[in-house]
Amino acid sequence: LMQSMNYANTTGEIAEEEMSDGDDDIAAAANSWNEGADNIDDAEEFFDWEKIVHEAENGEDDSSSFDMEGVEDVPTDDELLDYVSDDDSVFDVLDEGIEMKAKGYKPELPPPNELSEDSRALLFWRHEGEGKSFSDWKIKVEAETTDDDDDCRETNVTIYNVHRLTLAMGPKKSDYFEALLQSDSYSENSDCMSTVKLSKEVAKQFPGFLDYLYAQPLESKFVINFENWKSMKHLANYFLVPRLTEAVAEFIEKDMEDYNLEHMENYISEFHRDISDDMSRRILPKAVLICAELLQSIEVDSPLLMSIPPAMFRSIIRRVQIDEDDNQMALHTCSLIASYLEHNVEDRLVFSIYFCDYVLFSLFGDLHKSEETTIELALTWFRLMTKKGWTFEYRDEPCFWGIEMVKEALADILRDYLRSKTPSLEMMERIV
Repeated sequence: LMQSMNYANTTGEIAEEEMSDGDDDIAAAANSWNEGADNIDDAEEFFDWEKIVHEAENGEDDSSSFDMEGVEDVPTDDELLDYVSDDDSVFDVLDEGIEMKAKGYKPELPPPNELSEDSRALLFWRHEGEGKSFSDWKIKVEAETTDDDDDCRETNVTIYNVHRLTLAMGPKKSDYFEALLQSDSYSENSDCMSTVKLSKEVAKQFPGFLDYLYAQPLESKFVINFENWKSMKHLANYFLVPRLTEAVAEFIEKDMEDYNLEHMENYISEFHRDISDDMSRRILPKAVLICAELLQSIEVDSPLLMSIPPAMFRSIIRRVQIDEDDNQMALHTCSLIASYLEHNVEDRLVFSIYFCDYVLFSLFGDLHKSEETTIELALTWFRLMTKKGWTFEYRDEPCFWGIEMVKEALADILRDYLRSKTPSLEMMERIV
């Protein structure tokens, strides 16, 4: 198609020249136009665009429409989706303006809120055993280690004296305990005790879970912190406490809005594993914006960078706003992408589709090509693409536009540098 269109443009230019020169042979010019148009018609007929679009929309295999002889290891759409394992729409966020933060940015924050004395006085479960007990229910928590060896597995048992009214009523009630306590069919009702098995990590935070249920409604969220949010989320799901699930989500959102970059890896690692979860779809888009704003503070070898899935990372870098004169920011962003690709991406089709367009048009064009740091970066990219085997193969259309155009942009950087400076012998050898 490209050859046909280029030929059409060429013949059209010839026709214009003949007509502008006053050539009497207008018929020849018209024939040139017609010949170019015929080529385009032939190309459109060959590719049958309506058929291709129809097959794509209906998920049909259209590989038979193209001659891919000589192309090896080109993944199918399903294989590509399996590799990426992300639903891109999860990371789609409104293009609201973001404010890029300086490296090391950390706002001054007030100390975390704590339960008031009135709320602490309501933690009746903590006062059981101090004299007369008013408890009418017990929760037996069996904490199990995660050791796969049954002989080495240990179980620690803790019994909590609690109150049915607090567990099963009120705005923070547990639907689990409400159903349990309203039915006589459960064996637990005979001895007024329920037994739950939790991991050692989650069981450690069970007292905080009880504090949440007992504290005043407006203050109960103060119980949640970075050390226990994951366990609280698990307990909210286990005991069916929707109010606690919402409180955990609000805590995470506020923690991210406070630009706690050191916590981002924990959140991303937890939520990108199941992007169908409602909380994941709530947290991940906000994480995209925060990571974009704090991009200058993300190091090329940071665990955070390596924990981000490809679709999310692409969404982050596409929202980065770089000043035309900020060469350092452009360099840092290109370096981050190169480091990310080196450790997280192997498939050249993923590289081409996900990253090349942004790198080519929004980053390479902003680099100051006369600086040696830019040349170092260009050489790094060349080495990366060679190491990964990201090359263009004959008739490999899906990868052509990304990979070949990025290579050409890198070559332009080197050419401009050589035109503007006389490099050292060592640098010249590296470039060659």
